[in-house]
Amino acid sequence: MIKRTLSNELLGSLGQAVTLQGWVRRIREVSAGLVFLIVADRGGETQVVLSGSLTTQLPTVESVVEITGVVQTSRSRVFPHELAANQLTVLSQAEPLPFPINQAELGVGLDIMDKFRPLALRHPLYQDVFRVQHRLLAHFAEFFSQQGFTRVSTPKMVATGTEGGAELFKIDYFGETAYLAQSPQFFKQMLVGAGFERVFEMGPVFRAEAHHTSRHLNEFISLDIEMGFVEDVNVLMDLEESFLRSLLQDLHERFSTITIAPELPTIPRLPLGEALGIIHREHGKVSEDGNIDPEGERLICQWAEREHGVPAAFLHSYPRHIRPFYALPGVKNAGLTESFDLIFRGQEITTGGLRQHQLNLLLDSMRERGLTPEKYEFYLQVFRYGMPPHGGFAIGAERLTMQLLGLKNIREASVLPLM
Repeated sequence: MIKRTLSNELLGSLGQAVTLQGWVRRIREVSAGLVFLIVADRGGETQVVLSGSLTTQLPTVESVVEITGVVQTSRSRVFPHELAANQLTVLSQAEPLPFPINQAELGVGLDIMDKFRPLALRHPLYQDVFRVQHRLLAHFAEFFSQQGFTRVSTPKMVATGTEGGAELFKIDYFGETAYLAQSPQFFKQMLVGAGFERVFEMGPVFRAEAHHTSRHLNEFISLDIEMGFVEDVNVLMDLEESFLRSLLQDLHERFSTITIAPELPTIPRLPLGEALGIIHREHGKVSEDGNIDPEGERLICQWAEREHGVPAAFLHSYPRHIRPFYALPGVKNAGLTESFDLIFRGQEITTGGLRQHQLNLLLDSMRERGLTPEKYEFYLQVFRYGMPPHGGFAIGAERLTMQLLGLKNIREASVLPLM
């Protein structure tokens, strides 16, 4: 078996014979007997020198090659070391490309990117997007594990939705109707009540919403936590703020593409009604339904950055009628809820709050929404046998990635947005 050397390992192999495998990113023909290739692999890029007979039958750009040679010092200002090839094998010859991917910018629209997604993902800028997202997910798991949370994986085919709405993908389950999960919410709560107390999950969720916006996906990665014995919604906001502060420091140590400062100032917290008042006072904008819309989210983040030095705000105390049935009614105002959203750089990235843990009050809330409790017995059972006060939140991984990197469309933060 051939021992493969990656591009970022060449420094330790100076003067040695190695084998490099990767994609031919660029070809520069200097003369009839001298050609330079740039070969890319997961470790980076390497300059390869071809001479003599190796220059007679060149691979095409993006062909997959295996090259054996000796590592030597290079005169290039970009590559301090290079591979002087003595053997070249084309493992897979590439056809003519639909667009060049060896330029600084990809230079094509999202429609073309989506059509040729695997090819577009070879571009270094998009490789970086998903390396950042990988680290975001890894840091989420590390952070909450250190906080005493247990990682869980919950079903993605369910008998009913968590929100009681119509945003569900219906599927046939051996002749019965089932749905793709729009949230792991019920399962998180059940596992808190099962005695785990603190759980987290990183997994796909599905929303059957027709959309043509830069901020929505029908399938996305939801980063969920739920914890027991919490009775103050500020504890949840404190926890998320700590996570984001830790995440930013981690990402800045590893990547140069993060477009927000590594030091996160304290994020302001204000009731939704107060935020709507600020937007009305400063911009004359009135909410028709008591909720904040995308334009309002952008405006409140502009206010937060101007007044508090951070482009983010926790909005809390949402009205009951725009929150799910399990949201805990407000302590001071039963018409509101002990819930919150985090608006970050003009977009909601998190929804969370305290949950109703008293069975009789939960049943009343369900009936008020026209829901039939008998259909939710799998969820309600744990409340019959002792359920602690609890709460949690969910972060959209693609939205957070998008906002951290300053991307213009959420599809750029989804590795394979096929639908």
